[in-house]
Amino acid sequence: MYTVEMDLDEIEITILDDNGRYEDVKVFSYDDVVYIRQFNEKRNKWDLIQMSPEMYAELMTAWQSPEGAFVTNLNRKL
Repeated sequence: MYTVEMDLDEIEITILDDNGRYEDVKVFSYDDVVYIRQFNEKRNKWDLIQMSPEMYAELMTAWQSPEGAFVTNLNRKL
């Protein structure tokens, strides 16, 4: 199960483990940065990953790709 919430400048995606084995994963997407976080019970802290929106788009594309190395064209603004 997942939820998507949109605010003026933020998209928040929450992915829940349907089996209850893992903590929720949250994605916070802005125009210039994407954060992925998950609570780490062993450390009692959040694990946080920061990346550009382009890197996040490549991550989503990679799920549908076969094995290999790829270059993507995301129509970047110059």
